[in-house]
Amino acid sequence: MKYRKHEAKDAAKQMLRGVWTALSTAFTHDDKLDEAGNKANLETCISGLNLEGHYCLGNVGEFWAMTNEERMRVMELNVEVAKGRIPLIAGCHHQNPYDVIKLVRHAEEVGIDFAIVLTPYVAARGDEPVYEFFRFICERIDMGVVLFNTEATHPISASLAKRLAKIPNICAFKQGVGKPVPTQGLRAAVRNQLEISVADEAPWLHSLSVCGDHWLLNYCPHLYQVPGYTPVNDYTRAALAGDMNKATEICRSLNPLREVLAKWIPGYGRAGGRTPAAELKYWQELIGMVGGPVRPPCTEMTEEEKKEMRADLEATGLPQKARDAAAKAQRRAA
Repeated sequence: MKYRKHEAKDAAKQMLRGVWTALSTAFTHDDKLDEAGNKANLETCISGLNLEGHYCLGNVGEFWAMTNEERMRVMELNVEVAKGRIPLIAGCHHQNPYDVIKLVRHAEEVGIDFAIVLTPYVAARGDEPVYEFFRFICERIDMGVVLFNTEATHPISASLAKRLAKIPNICAFKQGVGKPVPTQGLRAAVRNQLEISVADEAPWLHSLSVCGDHWLLNYCPHLYQVPGYTPVNDYTRAALAGDMNKATEICRSLNPLREVLAKWIPGYGRAGGRTPAAELKYWQELIGMVGGPVRPPCTEMTEEEKKEMRADLEATGLPQKARDAAAKAQRRAA
């Protein structure tokens, strides 16, 4: 590991910066890990999209449908591909704290930089159980822990965040809470101690330029961008350089893609409780990445849905940009 336990917060402030993505997990049609596909997708994010970090095995990565052994193998694949070029976070989510510890220790052993842990989703509907869950885990590991705060579990309030921030290796928040007021309270409570990422691209320019955030962690950076067309990176760089007119213009140009995303992949679930993992993977296929099947309890898209989604995305011009980039790469290779 690149830092010691008591250095986790400082390490997070150095490494948790810029535009990161969270990839889905690719499976083969005979329901095995698609190792080549997972490696190819991450390589695209690193060398094709120039993203600044990656989080594997999150909600969009179907962690809850995978064995611990599969999850540990995905961690290994990430390290094999990244080769130190970007920092990595591994989702070590589990209801059982001993399984969390097992996953985190493996992440540390293979060279992952940070672990992210979701608030327990059973038997923890109050501040004290949530605090004890994280205290128990963090006392038994050295790796820096990113807290995944979401309304799907017991939300971490500003007061609870202050208590958790005193644990030496808790170093950041992935804030998956949709309402702005709790996020503002969280920033006020722990900004000087912990890095915070609002897990949504849409408010990123505001979060960066007005709220002072440093880090975007969300799946949109690999859905909205293809090699040679990286508007999320571009408006981020423009804002950091102080050119807000350019940043705003580029950011506004993504509105058609945001509309397609809102129709097919709103947050982590659609109306009726259907998690849109299949839609996310199909979007990836439409822009030249590996998608593939999903696992239960997720369900596949119908052919009619695929046809409609493809038309919606083609209307934005993004798949054509991906095809043009692929053709250009083939010509260079020839």
